[in-house]
Amino acid sequence: MRRRESFLLVLAVWVASGLSMPVSAATTEGDTVLIGLNMPLSGSYSQQGEDELKAYKLAIKMLNEKGGILGKKVVYSVKDTKTDAAVARENAKELLKEGAVMLTGGSSSAEAVAQSEECEKAKVVFMAGLTHANETTGKDAHRRCFRWYHNGHQSAKALASILDEKYGKDATYAYIYADYIWGLSVLNSMKNVLEASGAKTVLEVATPLGKKSYVADLLQAKKTAPTVLVVVQFGNDMVNCLKQVKQLKLGEQMAVVVPLMEEHMAHSVGPEVMQGILTSMCWYHSLADKYPGSKAFVEAFEKEYSKKPGNAAATAWVDIFQYADAVERAKSFDNVAVIKALEGHKFTLLLGEEYWRDWDHQGIHPTYLAIGKTPAESKNEWDLFTIIGERSGDELARTRAENPVNLEPLE
Repeated sequence: MRRRESFLLVLAVWVASGLSMPVSAATTEGDTVLIGLNMPLSGSYSQQGEDELKAYKLAIKMLNEKGGILGKKVVYSVKDTKTDAAVARENAKELLKEGAVMLTGGSSSAEAVAQSEECEKAKVVFMAGLTHANETTGKDAHRRCFRWYHNGHQSAKALASILDEKYGKDATYAYIYADYIWGLSVLNSMKNVLEASGAKTVLEVATPLGKKSYVADLLQAKKTAPTVLVVVQFGNDMVNCLKQVKQLKLGEQMAVVVPLMEEHMAHSVGPEVMQGILTSMCWYHSLADKYPGSKAFVEAFEKEYSKKPGNAAATAWVDIFQYADAVERAKSFDNVAVIKALEGHKFTLLLGEEYWRDWDHQGIHPTYLAIGKTPAESKNEWDLFTIIGERSGDELARTRAENPVNLEPLE
């Protein structure tokens, strides 16, 4: 069996595929290559960062057990972004100085954009971690940045199909959103899609990262009596906000929607709080019942960590294996060669066939619609959602006209 066929067979068995990045010959001429892992291990989004780190470490361990990448052992350097874009940027600079051939990580879009900018300057591939803002593969897109995670536009289009049907096209909406690039991106996406169908926005409340009490904001929403309350929060902020939604019994007076959900946020509050809440996800661990790749991932993760992985871990998993596969196909760690190997590439890893768009580097795969289970329906602490719908990536993704990205030419 030829080396490439053997490599792909190994990845299929372990359920692999790859990530991306490059650097100078000096950093790849030895027996090892360095990957920079830069994610929040403290701050509002730390649980998602910790989940990413677990998946990164496991994926790298599995790659090394099978010979590494192009025969080189993969080593890594870990930095804590502290859920702060400025810290993420400085960390990225340090990792690049250390000689990382690729950077990956982040659990906020502000962190992703900051890292992407530094990687573009250094001509190093950046495989974005958990980043949901449209801007990551939109106005702030770079030739060396790839994003597997779905975006706000995709979530909004997927959710609108159910919201319009369930509450009518003339429903009213109140938004409590995180006041930074991601929150604004999701807010605008939801409004643009829903208002185009006739819905009305009755309230928009911006909140800072790390806020503890949302009671005053939620009471404002209560006064407007919306059909739907949209909570555009994430990480510990979403946990705090939804606990207070429950305490104020707002779910008895209006529907509650969280446009983006990650398993560890839901786990922190449990089914008592999450029941009946509508959300979107790019991946959920129950997909292991449908896809062999997800099954292998969940089983390997559970064996290593005795817990279910969230979609933060899933994007880290895809990034590492897609990068490795691209390097193997390119037969080089050179950033230009790796980028060309990724652009337009079709692959099967966690789901069915997916691909990287060649013009904005958005990963194209389904977005899943889910609803929180009741305590009676939940079989265990990680069984928190029922997937009630699936929308294809091609159906939801922005078109070239909607996202006229002009990526920098390769040098």
